[in-house]
Amino acid sequence: MPRRIGFILALTFLCFFCREHLFAQTLRVATVGITGPNIGLFPLEMAVRKGLFKRQGLDVRVITVRQSDVIIKATLAGELHFTDVVPTAILAAVRGLPIRTIAITVKRAPYVLIGQPQIKSVADLKGKKIGVSSLGGLSTFLVRELVTQAGLNSDRDVTYLSVGGTSSRSAALASGTIDSALVLAPDNFALERKGYRRLVWAPDFVDYPFSGVAASADFLARERDFTMAFLKILVAATQDVRQNRNESIGFIKSYLRVGDEEAEKSYEFLMKDMVVNLVPDDRVIRSAMNFAAKSLKLQPEAIPDISKVRDWSFAPR
Repeated sequence: MPRRIGFILALTFLCFFCREHLFAQTLRVATVGITGPNIGLFPLEMAVRKGLFKRQGLDVRVITVRQSDVIIKATLAGELHFTDVVPTAILAAVRGLPIRTIAITVKRAPYVLIGQPQIKSVADLKGKKIGVSSLGGLSTFLVRELVTQAGLNSDRDVTYLSVGGTSSRSAALASGTIDSALVLAPDNFALERKGYRRLVWAPDFVDYPFSGVAASADFLARERDFTMAFLKILVAATQDVRQNRNESIGFIKSYLRVGDEEAEKSYEFLMKDMVVNLVPDDRVIRSAMNFAAKSLKLQPEAIPDISKVRDWSFAPR
């Protein structure tokens, strides 16, 4: 009897091991490049942590690369499958690079320009250092626009330092390495409580999509089913976030490491600006294209057709 029990236990373990091993082998890796944790990534991160992608046969790996222009290069080179840095992807597409935005999760970028306590306005940044994600990203052009609107020369009056994602910029501001930083809500709340000054709520001046999915045109042409499987879960995740308020707020607290108030404000922002079906009105994309073209100083005839920037043939299906 003991031998029989031992044999049964061994067989059971072997079957379980084989099943798990075979299951793991069937998962296909999907890489997503990001600059760091932020509120726009919340639906994706929640889907990863809850194992939703694995049910679709995908092993999603979120890879942090601090500079958004480096992420775009890696995506075009096939080193990353997807990227969340939609603003810089749109900028690259307007430049003529073969990258397409295929989904939008958050249609408005909650950027806040924060300054050291002694800085009372953007005009006070003359001769100062401003921390940005990367010098080639659309957020840097946003800062340049805000500086210009304040009456400063965006080329000569300030210095831009490539610091990385919003958490890195907040840390650089706190250490005194920079005088101002473009950060994402809700990171600004903790800084403001410490005495740092809110200089600009960026959406009041420039409106463009913040978060979503972009990939190279070549990859999308080759991997339609793979892309569809990825978007299928992302759609489900956005619906899950909307339907489960308390769970989502608790998840935001742990993911972004913020308090109750910041988590609730972040959730309310998502409810207002999250695109549940991943396809916003084309005005959202055109707004980003126009801003990118203005930043690049392109003539109207040099601006590509919107079909070269976004591809809605995936998400609606």
